[in-house]
Amino acid sequence: MAELLIEIGIEEVPARMLAKAVRELADGIKKTLSQADIKFENLQASGAPRQLLIYAADVQEKQQDREETVMGPPVRIAFDADGNPTRALQGFLKRNTALKQEDLKRVSQPKGEILAGTVFVKGKKTKDILAEAVPGLLARLSFPKKMKWGSGDALFVRPVRNILALLGGKVIPFEFAGVQSGNATFGHRFHGKARFEVDSIESYLKLKEENAVIVSSEQRVAMIKEQIDRHLKRVGGKLVEDPGLMRELPELVEVPYVVCGEFNPEFLEIPREILITSLREHQKSFCVEDESGQLMPYFLSVASTVQDDKGLIKKGNEWVLKARLWDAHFFWGSDRKKDFETMRAKLKNLVFQVKIGDYYQKTERIEKIASSVADHLGLQQDQKDIRYAARHCKTDLFSELVFEFPELQGVVGGLLLEEKGKSATVYKGVYEHYLPMSMEDDMPTETSSSIVSIADKMDTLVGCFAVGLKPTGTKDPYALRRAAQGVIRVLMERDLPLKLSDLLNCVLSAYEGTLSIPEETPREIEAFMIDRMRYILKRKGYSYDLVEAVLAADSERIDLLIPRADAVKTQVDRGNFISLFRNLKRMKNVIQDEEDRLVELDESLFEDPIEKELWSLFTELQTTITDAIDNCAYNDAMDAMAGLVDPVEAYFSPDGVFVNAEDEKVRLNRKAMLKIMRDTLGLVADLTCLEVK
Repeated sequence: MAELLIEIGIEEVPARMLAKAVRELADGIKKTLSQADIKFENLQASGAPRQLLIYAADVQEKQQDREETVMGPPVRIAFDADGNPTRALQGFLKRNTALKQEDLKRVSQPKGEILAGTVFVKGKKTKDILAEAVPGLLARLSFPKKMKWGSGDALFVRPVRNILALLGGKVIPFEFAGVQSGNATFGHRFHGKARFEVDSIESYLKLKEENAVIVSSEQRVAMIKEQIDRHLKRVGGKLVEDPGLMRELPELVEVPYVVCGEFNPEFLEIPREILITSLREHQKSFCVEDESGQLMPYFLSVASTVQDDKGLIKKGNEWVLKARLWDAHFFWGSDRKKDFETMRAKLKNLVFQVKIGDYYQKTERIEKIASSVADHLGLQQDQKDIRYAARHCKTDLFSELVFEFPELQGVVGGLLLEEKGKSATVYKGVYEHYLPMSMEDDMPTETSSSIVSIADKMDTLVGCFAVGLKPTGTKDPYALRRAAQGVIRVLMERDLPLKLSDLLNCVLSAYEGTLSIPEETPREIEAFMIDRMRYILKRKGYSYDLVEAVLAADSERIDLLIPRADAVKTQVDRGNFISLFRNLKRMKNVIQDEEDRLVELDESLFEDPIEKELWSLFTELQTTITDAIDNCAYNDAMDAMAGLVDPVEAYFSPDGVFVNAEDEKVRLNRKAMLKIMRDTLGLVADLTCLEVK
């Protein structure tokens, strides 16, 4: 076993691309070694702004020698009528010079006998396998953009400057992008040597660190956190957590040095959200808050250096940040003076989608949708505020702050409305209406913002579907999948009792007179929404058959999907429903051929005591089941259904009731009874969709 060490030295890679590139390269190396039957252990991958690194302490140095069976032509075409080899056999032997005709044997195959021979294959050196594979792996790494440089034709994310490739301390010889592999690497651009040789993983890691390059992303994170803690203790503050920034910063520096800067306390008058965004977007800096959660006039930046003895980095960051904060302070003051109705009127000049209309028209539709949804939810007392929030949810698109910080859309509008003294229903309705923006994002906290969020997203969905802008494959330029998932999550997690059909009707009504909606659009959107429900439920850990069972019973009340799924899962986990699942499938199968002929049940036609007993018990439990479902007590409903397990099993047992009786009236009556039971037992979920193990 030998050490493997591969480092691709490049110019600074954008932070957002680094982790994916390292992961893809590692996966490619693992796949190459596995396919070649090369054993390896604990292959690790890491990266820094100017290097992609793969290393493993134990890699097999060559393939095992082996024997392989080589398949030849079918016997029927391998010999002529006189038993002499045909051109097909001669060609096979010519391609496989190690084989002679007498070495071949007949092997039976489904389509007849073929000739085959066994050849000895000498194992290739791992060094040669990697030398052949790595250039192709590098060329196939996926990046949003690639570039050319110099006079070469190679495409890569950034110019390649050095390649270190060793196996057992010896160079793996290959070339990529005009650079020949070797045994040398490099240090920090300003604090390390431009070139030095290594012969092992240990010497590589040691010399890299001595030359101010920390190759481990995890180690850089730990160093950043340790230095941040030290600064926080000094100023008596807490870090304003920013997971995204904490993931990004280690990919921007080769050796992290945290600087704690200060700014004028006057800037603390700027709303918290704007201040944090300004520091994060312009300076890649963390904010600091006190124990009460109030921001403090400090910030924490990370530089790729080993020290700042003269404080120049600190001063430079403070100087740049001062200008940025003055801008934010000015924009905030300017936006506060603007009239909201005047700003909203400018939305007529901003196109949402050329076939659908401008943003002013969109806000008019959002207002109508939000108003209708509020009616359905019985929120007439909040109608005025909800309509106002919906009408102005896009007004901040013409604020100077949103022009500077597009990611603060909605937030700025909410802050301005709060500043103007509007109620929480209004300003939070605007502030939170973009939420959730992903499957992991926070939810709106107010009913008003939930309604405006739903109205905005559904308006986009219906409009885009109506003009043919539907998602296809991986393409979804208007983020309609995300919009649908946002609507579903809001209805589901905010427990809003709104039917999908009612919601669709609210949106369709808002479009009346402004856009022609094709007849098939509502059906397409309903199917699209159900597909997204399926996706969300599966992500939450429900099995695919359970998801199908719940959706088959009812996909209208999205807020009830999870309670229903949990109730069914509880019974499945208990195992006492298994026979009922099977027998419900029997019910479904036995009545389907005559379901359209079934008439009203006639209890006088019951002949068998077993069916009388089952029907009697069912009628006793039916009210309990339906009442529990009406009250959303799905576990109680399922518990009541469990009382039918044994009677239904007896009904379908060999000594039970023969459903397909010769007497047509008796047969159809029995099927009518089973249909009533099937429909009632399928109110929580279509249990026939469940796969019984």
